[in-house]
Amino acid sequence: MASFPTSVWDGDSVDVDSDDGNQSSPSHASWGRVRAEIAAAQTRIYNNERGVNDDAIDSIGTLATVSGLTVVEKGDGAIHKTIFTLVEVPVVTNDGVDPTTDGTWGTTKLYTFPEGQIVILGGHQTYLTGALESTVGGGTGLSDTADLGIVVGTVAAAQSTEWGLSTTEEYICAEADVDLSGGASDAAASSVNSALVPADGSAAALSVNLNVRGLGNDDSGVVSDILKVSGTITVVWTVIGND
Repeated sequence: MASFPTSVWDGDSVDVDSDDGNQSSPSHASWGRVRAEIAAAQTRIYNNERGVNDDAIDSIGTLATVSGLTVVEKGDGAIHKTIFTLVEVPVVTNDGVDPTTDGTWGTTKLYTFPEGQIVILGGHQTYLTGALESTVGGGTGLSDTADLGIVVGTVAAAQSTEWGLSTTEEYICAEADVDLSGGASDAAASSVNSALVPADGSAAALSVNLNVRGLGNDDSGVVSDILKVSGTITVVWTVIGND
């Protein structure tokens, strides 16, 4: 494969001088140079479209191996756009240690950024009616009428004395309120995070985590449940360097 030239081709070849006019009719050497230039340009355009650029710093992350999860990567070495499609992606939920103060919680890692200083330029999550559905339900696991917060963050949710999610748990997409009815979400839900968010992944690469937490003390029983999540998450981000 031809490499991309260091400067714009001026048209010169073995038998053609662009400054002094044609020295002779184009030969196989001239056509060979033209083909090489076209191939190099096509390669550069194709690679940039896919977000691959040898001169860029860490422009692509790693998708987690999760049932129902796929990704499309777009962009170049400067700005990257990662689009996740979720089809019944499982999020295991557990009741809080003290159900009167600790919300039921769950998390699933979707992606790992390249190591470095990451800036989240924007994030968006969207789920249609019925796109979130409990597996156990019935109040043994998640309540059939549970009120849940769902976010995307650089840190995984964990046991905590709080309702809903906060700080780095929702760095990428702010909390969307999802109400279950009959064990499934009763309306469409979405949220964005349009602020520029710096995230230091220079010591260890940061991840993209789908996090949920109950918003009340009647959202779950003591049995672990699986919340199946279908929807789309879009993250626009860049790596600005590494310490």
